[in-house]
Amino acid sequence: MKTVISVCLLSLFITVMDAYEAVAQHFEALILDEKGEPLPFATASVSELSYGATANESGEIVLKIKDGSKEIWISHVGYQKKKIELEKIDLSKSHKIKLIPDKLGLNEVVVSGQMQARSLRNSPVKVEVFKADFLNDFSQGSGNLMENISMVNGIQENVACGVCYTNEISINGLEGAYTSLLINGIPIYGNLATVYGLNSIPTDMMEKVEVVRGPGSTLYGSEAMAGVINIITPHAEKKSVNLNSSVSQFGEWKGNLITQYEAKDWSHFSGLHWDVANQFVDRNKDLFSDVILRDRFSVFNFSENKEKQLSIGGKYYYEDRRNGVLEYVKNRNYKQLRGSDQVYGESIYTHRWELFGDKKFGNSPFRLQFSASQHWQDSYYGDTFYEAEQHQAFANFIYENKWGNHNVLSGFSQRLSYYDDNSPATESEAGNQADLQIIPGIFVQDEWKISKDWKALSGARLDYYNRHGLIFSPRLNVQYQLSEWTNFRFNSGTGFRIVNLFTEDHAFVSGQRELQIEEDLDPERSFNVGLGFQHVYTYGNQQGSIELDGFYTYFTNKIIPDYDTPGFIIYSNSEAYAYTRGLSANINHQLGANLYLNLGAQWQNARLAESNEIGILEENSIIYSRDWSAVGSMEYSFPLGIKLNYSFNWNGPTAMPVVFDVNALGEIVSSRSDFSPEFTLHNLKVRKEFKKIEVFAGVRNVFDNVQQISPLSGTQDQTVPLGFGEYFDTAYNYGSLMGRNFFIGFDWKVY
Repeated sequence: MKTVISVCLLSLFITVMDAYEAVAQHFEALILDEKGEPLPFATASVSELSYGATANESGEIVLKIKDGSKEIWISHVGYQKKKIELEKIDLSKSHKIKLIPDKLGLNEVVVSGQMQARSLRNSPVKVEVFKADFLNDFSQGSGNLMENISMVNGIQENVACGVCYTNEISINGLEGAYTSLLINGIPIYGNLATVYGLNSIPTDMMEKVEVVRGPGSTLYGSEAMAGVINIITPHAEKKSVNLNSSVSQFGEWKGNLITQYEAKDWSHFSGLHWDVANQFVDRNKDLFSDVILRDRFSVFNFSENKEKQLSIGGKYYYEDRRNGVLEYVKNRNYKQLRGSDQVYGESIYTHRWELFGDKKFGNSPFRLQFSASQHWQDSYYGDTFYEAEQHQAFANFIYENKWGNHNVLSGFSQRLSYYDDNSPATESEAGNQADLQIIPGIFVQDEWKISKDWKALSGARLDYYNRHGLIFSPRLNVQYQLSEWTNFRFNSGTGFRIVNLFTEDHAFVSGQRELQIEEDLDPERSFNVGLGFQHVYTYGNQQGSIELDGFYTYFTNKIIPDYDTPGFIIYSNSEAYAYTRGLSANINHQLGANLYLNLGAQWQNARLAESNEIGILEENSIIYSRDWSAVGSMEYSFPLGIKLNYSFNWNGPTAMPVVFDVNALGEIVSSRSDFSPEFTLHNLKVRKEFKKIEVFAGVRNVFDNVQQISPLSGTQDQTVPLGFGEYFDTAYNYGSLMGRNFFIGFDWKVY
């Protein structure tokens, strides 16, 4: 009897399941990108009913539709989400679903804000994301980080020398030394590298760039007072070879050879980058080339072993940079004339290698980050010889765990920095003394999900410096989620920075100023607060975002070079205070796959208080800070694979260092204006896609807007050879010197 009942119950169960299967329906689709190529591992979900499915490697997906479902959301990282209304499609057929690239980066996963992977919208720390493809779309082609970063609102490239064109990244009006540059979240650049190494990062060795404004010292230590720029390296996805190259009318030849391949359990992303220019161009008739002459080469490799949860990357960089009068650079005469006191030129040889990696330990909450680098420089600035070397090592041991509504990240770090040069920066009473810093630190961070709408991120760091003792750095970030696509953020924190003079001011070796240090320089301290608003909107196949941000940073012990005394650069801790404050606004809009628009503007006020002749405090602008700036970009896709890219940079008046013009006898006639005029640069680029190759052509600085006055001063002195006068200076550089520049190039997917 029991057997009969069991058989009946089983038959009933099978009948019910068959009936359910007959009623249940399936959504079948092939998920494609904008070019019609399959998108592996895309997801389809019904959020309100909390179930979904994942596509296979071929982009094919099958999702069982339960009763009550009305819509499906298709998503993939790097693409806009797409809504499918079930009542408008035939579930008996398979569908092809094309996703549109997400130029706004709204679905990106970021790590810079809190050293943990978080959705961009759900991070308490505001992180701006710029994909390498996007940066390349607007660049001359085969470019590097420094050439593209000025497209970001509130970030500018400052050029400190009108001969060798050293440059730096400025965030919110602060000099480049206040920005920490990371690779995959690991500190690796500093001191010498912030002066010459930033041109060694080609766009093709980046997957994306993450930008965080405001102090990041709690997680990343010194040099993170203005913000953090994190370079995320690519992952090898499939076996391929890619070659791209471009050439400009000024003889600049750039290119990359990129390979992706797998060997046993390892996947590798490798590349070779070159940037060569040897054409003397002198439009402003100051007898020095307006284009820096150089031979740059980078070789890099990023390897991953998913089974061992280990990633390792490395890069070697070599540069031969030179500029000067025609006699110095013609036919590479600089190799014999380096150090001449009759023919002025500047020649800088740079060698640099880097190693960095990340190791996870199974399912444990521990992971290890590590990096090491060495940087050598051999250079002449006129007859001044400058050589330096720097060795750095870094390790970060991290613990991460979740306890209820709290996600805790903590760890300890060890940083070693050895720096030596032949300048007064490393002089002591006993002679030359290299600077060795061994900096242990501990940190803790707690992300507290207070409620559905509120989230707080608090943290603290404690570092020990052998010269300055213990330094404490707290932070607090709060996010209020008004809705899924609207949020407010508040941030606050402190920062500190150890001064490295060659990084701070290149002018003491380039030009004829003498460096004078009046006292032992204490670390700078800062306190920062910021408030931000972000709203993301969608309308049909359009999406966009509106962002508003305000910031205020207050400094004590602010170290600013004093240029007011002719022939000297005087360094000391400021007697009073300094601050930078500002407001920025940004609008992004994407209309389907054809049109993308971006517009941003920033007003800022960077001031330093100093005592005047009668002891009264006066506020003056911080050198190279701009009162306002604006950026914009547009991309439009025409039929037949043709794309047009347009961008502009509108720069307000810039605070300039004090430099002096002289007469033929070398006597001071006048000092130049404290502020530069405003200027705008416009750029165009047209691209045409074929099956395996894209060709492009464009023009930088469309309207030929150039700096009206030479960046070099004191050149009228005829009592000495050009460049060797007492008041010769190279620091008055605020705009473009190259003028209109046409270029052509290609990007070839070999296989």
